[in-house]
Amino acid sequence: MSSSSAPAMAGLVRVRLICSTVAVVVIIIAAIVGEFTALPAARTAAAAATVVFMLLEAVALTRGGHIMLAFCGVATVGTLLLHPHGGAVVMHGLNSAAFVIGLFAAVSLLRDAAETSPLIQRCGDVMVRQPPGRRYTVLSVGSHLIAVILNFGVLTLLGVMVQRGNTLDAAGGDQRIADIRKQRMMTALLQGFAMMTVWSPLSVSFAVMQAAIPGVDLAHLLPVQGVLTVLLLLLGWAIDRLTFPPGLRGTITTPLPKPAVPPSWAPMGQLVLLVGSVITAVLGMAWLLDIRPVISAMVVVPLSAWLWLAVQAWRSSPLLAPVLATRRLARRLEISMPAFRTEFAVLGGATFFGAVAAAYLTPSTIADLLAHVALPPILLTIALVWGMMVAARYGVPQIVSATLIGNGLSGLAAHGIHPLVLTSGLMGAWALSACTTPVGAATLSIARQSGVSTKVVGRDWNGRFVLSGSVVVAVWMVVLSLMV
Repeated sequence: MSSSSAPAMAGLVRVRLICSTVAVVVIIIAAIVGEFTALPAARTAAAAATVVFMLLEAVALTRGGHIMLAFCGVATVGTLLLHPHGGAVVMHGLNSAAFVIGLFAAVSLLRDAAETSPLIQRCGDVMVRQPPGRRYTVLSVGSHLIAVILNFGVLTLLGVMVQRGNTLDAAGGDQRIADIRKQRMMTALLQGFAMMTVWSPLSVSFAVMQAAIPGVDLAHLLPVQGVLTVLLLLLGWAIDRLTFPPGLRGTITTPLPKPAVPPSWAPMGQLVLLVGSVITAVLGMAWLLDIRPVISAMVVVPLSAWLWLAVQAWRSSPLLAPVLATRRLARRLEISMPAFRTEFAVLGGATFFGAVAAAYLTPSTIADLLAHVALPPILLTIALVWGMMVAARYGVPQIVSATLIGNGLSGLAAHGIHPLVLTSGLMGAWALSACTTPVGAATLSIARQSGVSTKVVGRDWNGRFVLSGSVVVAVWMVVLSLMV
């Protein structure tokens, strides 16, 4: 490339990035407008903006993103040619993908604000400097809370802190002690993060389930998922205690390096208040305006991110804080939205593919399936939920399986399976699968930071937890089916 053409090429790249950013903003705005007005034009705009973004960023996608787009292309052509309502099916798939992309994009703005917040740094410092008896509990709960606002970013933030504090010198020169500490702390981070997807209205799993199984009452779903989350976190704690009993931990109680002044627990209280405020605002808006939480999140989260940035800027320049926050948010939009191209392609593409594939599972098909399978509907549902976990273990993204199962079986109410039971089971299985799937961003991040393979993270560190959790989810679904 000649020196004279380099500036022109850079200019074209800049234009592409700006257009991609605008496309994501259009997705969010169109999704919000469509929810409030039910205008077909808004849904069309969201679908069109999704296609435009993928076309613009296709050249920069990773291999995984290209594979997902190829599957979506084949599914689109096949559906338009073979399905009697192909156009409507494809449009439904695009709108489902737009909702997931919109939520992920909106939540990422809160992550941008959190990454520069002294509060998050102080919370991380408190969590990694705990004695063995409290280490798993504090790290898993803390990771769980921070994940609500940082999403995958919590694994990098706290993972770096864990690795920095867990040195061989801190373990008294004993590599075995350092390895045990690493396993316990990194497992706690992963499990705490994963369990966030069981209940959080800001998680991708929540958005996918809302799109795949409409009509589930939010007032019933959140308390149910809250209880399931607590059960799974307690299960993780119990397995940690059994794997590393007090007798064993008594031999490795050398504390991690402590600061000169013990860290205060006040930042953790402030974090709980922050997370609670954002979630309350999201749910409050959804309830007051009778809209889906994924839509209210697209409104509340960007505003919360702007306010958080303004508070950070207030310390240096109170008068210019709103302007500085607006400028920084705009810059982050241009940087982070195109940078999420692969995530958008995989998440949106998987949602699209699952929604389109589910269109071929008609009620008559489900009825025939139930007639030929000698299982009660609740046991068949549990088997499919477990099947999603097995598929995830061998590389099939949960979002594909969950969308396919959710769309295909959402009509099982006529056969005795309440949508709440199906939704709860799928969200629980999604969270557990995040601890074992070899292609998941969470397991890849933990494996990379720990210097081990994803097989070690999924099978050796989390195998007992996931297998036990699958039993808990199954029992939970049976009990829930008897109550609703």
